[in-house]
Amino acid sequence: MRHITVNTHRALPCLLGMILGLFLNGCGDAGGPGKIDLDDVATTEEIAQVLDNSPGKQVEEYLFGFDLRNGPREDARQYLPLLDYLSRHTDFRFRLHFSKDAKGLLKDLVSGQLHFAAIGAGTYLTAQGDTAIEPLVRGVNAKGEHGYRSIIIVAPDSPLRSLTDLKGKRVAFGSRTSTQGYWIPRIMFDNAGISLADFAGHFFTGSHRDCAEAVLTGGADACGLQDTMAERLIESGAVRALAASEIFPSSGIFSGTGVPVGVREAVREALIAFKPQGGDRDGLYHWERTEMAGGFISASVDDYTELRNQANHLGLLPDDSRSNTKR
Repeated sequence: MRHITVNTHRALPCLLGMILGLFLNGCGDAGGPGKIDLDDVATTEEIAQVLDNSPGKQVEEYLFGFDLRNGPREDARQYLPLLDYLSRHTDFRFRLHFSKDAKGLLKDLVSGQLHFAAIGAGTYLTAQGDTAIEPLVRGVNAKGEHGYRSIIIVAPDSPLRSLTDLKGKRVAFGSRTSTQGYWIPRIMFDNAGISLADFAGHFFTGSHRDCAEAVLTGGADACGLQDTMAERLIESGAVRALAASEIFPSSGIFSGTGVPVGVREAVREALIAFKPQGGDRDGLYHWERTEMAGGFISASVDDYTELRNQANHLGLLPDDSRSNTKR
């Protein structure tokens, strides 16, 4: 038999009052005052439920942030069901946290004001020299791949046919720390012998959605975009793929400064057990459009070594992040 230990001096009067109230309100005929069955004893499960729902129960709360993909509102609708899942599968409560941009998100993670975040490898590597941000899991895409690509998109009727055709053109990117929206496209351009100086101009839009919008509205000749969104737009005929990259480590979920090890590992285990294509699909909002459509695998610092080396070569990392692997 399972035993529950409580402070009887403080909790028992309240507990008995709540249970007594349930019996008084729930028994007897609708027209009368109801009778108490003195032989009807509350089960261990019922007592535990009352205690769990009591106002005095304290549950640790942790804040969860995210890199912008589609925009704050759409991204929030995708992540909120995940936070509900984490709250149900751990002993903690999770609340969504909004940062105004990638720089603000990094600041919140580094300062410890933000506990967990869904971010790309670029954001992680940018902050890694400043703090012990910890990789927990990486996303698995709908094809079962533990990584993602960047796709350079152009308008359907664009005369551009190769990356070298982009010389003298206007190119849009997501944010400076976006892996698929900036870092991987820079690697692709470098491999093709193209530098930023070869473009007529380049600019940062802050999100993948706004980057794609720049091409759709004619504000840019090309854009570096995450593969999931790019493939949807290509399939719809709205844009055309100019080039696709090799696979790089996917976005994932990371813990910020000061998160206790026990909390971190509990969240990691819950995320690895998350089955968005199986038993946990109910209640999700367009999770198939994320870079984690197939769930998660465990992540480590070593997963990002190659990307770090290429980012160093291009000067994408802050000086204090370039020689660090973990701190």
